[in-house]
Amino acid sequence: MKNWNLVIDVAECINCQLCSLAVMDEYVDNAWPGYSAPMPRHGHRWIDIKQKERGQVPMIDIGFLPTTCNHCDNAPCVKAGGADGAVKKRDDGIILIDPEKSKGRKDLVDSCPYGSIWWNEELQIPQIWTFDAHLLDQGWTHTRGHQVCPTATSTSKSPFN
Repeated sequence: MKNWNLVIDVAECINCQLCSLAVMDEYVDNAWPGYSAPMPRHGHRWIDIKQKERGQVPMIDIGFLPTTCNHCDNAPCVKAGGADGAVKKRDDGIILIDPEKSKGRKDLVDSCPYGSIWWNEELQIPQIWTFDAHLLDQGWTHTRGHQVCPTATSTSKSPFN
């Protein structure tokens, strides 16, 4: 089976935050059993857009870099939490953190070298953007972030296309 991939053209990102808002709309106050617990209303940025200023006044350029869970091929979080099933990598490449099995496992946050695992203090669980796996499993062909991008900077690659 082929893997899902997300390719982002950072040269086109305008920092509109619509991808971040789409993720919040999908996950805040919404539990997706088998995929994720609800995302907290404040403090989490499962799609976080980093900003880099370059140059000197008057010639300044600002670049934007959307960052998410990379759903790594050899994911350190899977190595840290795979033995007890807290973290698993699906055949299509999507990584899921089980909200029940990962309860209290703050070590999983530290296992990610990219800082893409967020700690939900209220629920005492680590969380990531699940690549909208619950929607893809229902037949969607793109993530919500891809659908709302006004500059079409991202491309969700389906394993079935």
